[in-house]
Amino acid sequence: MKSIDPRCIQTASLSDVGRRRASNQDACASALIDSGARLLVVADGMGGHAGGATASRLAVDTLVEVFEQSPDTPDATLRRAMEMANRRIYAEARRDASLSGMGTTGVALVFQPDGSAWVAHVGDSRAYRLRDGQLEQLTPDHSLVGELQRRGLITAEEAEIHPRRHEVLRSIGVESDVEVDVVALEVRPGDQYLLCSDGLCGVLRDAEIAAVLLREPPEAAARQLVDAANARGGPDNVTVQIARVPAAGGPVCRGRAAVDALGALQRMQRWHLILAVLLAALLVLALLWGLLRTDGAAGAAAGSDGAAARADFAAGQTPITPWGAALPCADALRRRLPQA
Repeated sequence: MKSIDPRCIQTASLSDVGRRRASNQDACASALIDSGARLLVVADGMGGHAGGATASRLAVDTLVEVFEQSPDTPDATLRRAMEMANRRIYAEARRDASLSGMGTTGVALVFQPDGSAWVAHVGDSRAYRLRDGQLEQLTPDHSLVGELQRRGLITAEEAEIHPRRHEVLRSIGVESDVEVDVVALEVRPGDQYLLCSDGLCGVLRDAEIAAVLLREPPEAAARQLVDAANARGGPDNVTVQIARVPAAGGPVCRGRAAVDALGALQRMQRWHLILAVLLAALLVLALLWGLLRTDGAAGAAAGSDGAAARADFAAGQTPITPWGAALPCADALRRRLPQA
């Protein structure tokens, strides 16, 4: 994928409370990092209304924050970000008794400018890839039923109705340490990637998800997947993120050029604004200087007129009125302050 800029990848995100929950404890984020990478994150909180929402938001915010600041490789950064999120959530739960026991699942996908991609996850929030019409689950669930399936003790059909299907074996923030799975991905033109909470994959079958992704563009697909989960009863919060890689031979992506051009335009506009402010300041200074010179000349003229009037009075030629020498000052005042 070396010829594809991550900024050219089409994305869509949607999160919904569902039909049976009072609040949405899911959180998600999609971010373009200064390095040129694109990051997508989904977290599904647990631990009560306040706790679940706090944990998922802390996890998402931490992942974005670490990625924006880290000089490390993407796999190392993903692992470190999830471990840092774990520490923050665990510490906050210990600090605030009302948040005790809170935690969250998490899945994150990053596309790098060099064409590589990585996925990291903890818990049962999932990442999928749709390629050549086939939907593949990229992240094995860290859950009880997932482990039972991998050991061949139950079938996929039995897992769908298992009474303990929502029990996760790993989560972010519940323990002081967390084990994070990080995997490198091979990205091809035309691939689609889906991140979701179990409010989607626990309700819709893979074939149903694939059909929507094949039929609709990302924004419409996200909306339809959420609507379909709610139509099945919406038993949980449902969050969906979709990333579509441009197909080979499709329209040329000019994402980098467009972003660079926009940045240049914004810089030029800032300089224009600075120059306009400087010119306005110079104009104000010039006006003030002119007014000061006018007042000085008026004051000198007033002094001259007053002396002449006193000389005339002493010679018995001109009486002084009460307003004699004040008139020029009043004229100058009127020039400075417009009359009502």
